[in-house]
Amino acid sequence: MSNDENKVYPTHRISFSEKQDDGRGRDKLGAPVEVATVWPRKHGKQGGIIQWNIAPEKLNNGVFFMLENERQHERGNNKQGNGQDGFAQTEARNTGQDVGRTR
Repeated sequence: MSNDENKVYPTHRISFSEKQDDGRGRDKLGAPVEVATVWPRKHGKQGGIIQWNIAPEKLNNGVFFMLENERQHERGNNKQGNGQDGFAQTEARNTGQDVGRTR
């Protein structure tokens, strides 16, 4: 059994998108920014522990999204053999592009 099999990964990722005006008086959502991760509890207990990267009090006038963290689990099953899934490959190619307003 390798160390990778014993690693614990976040179960969910929490992102925040700020509400913005589109110039025509309608609301639109800005680019999502990852603000927290949810880690599993030890010994099979229910629920998770939220680890905030950005204080939630600073995030107002927007929407939170909680997505399951499937990417890390799928990398082990990757048939391309390079250890990256399609999302990670796209992120690697687009490192010079702006991904949204920083906080």
